[in-house]
Amino acid sequence: MKITIDLTCQFCGNAHSIEVERNDYFDWQFGGMLAQNAFPYLNPIEREQLISRVCPKCQEKIFGE
Repeated sequence: MKITIDLTCQFCGNAHSIEVERNDYFDWQFGGMLAQNAFPYLNPIEREQLISRVCPKCQEKIFGE
């Protein structure tokens, strides 16, 4: 079962959503699994967005391409 995680960027305030498998989310959030292991189907930008609450545009400004 998929769930939608609603995120607000901590820098620009823009809202974004990412869809993940429910069990994967709980493994990551409460089970201590690393994001790259819990969400292999997400790209690195999406995983970073879940971890840091920084949107893709702000990630590019902060970290570069």
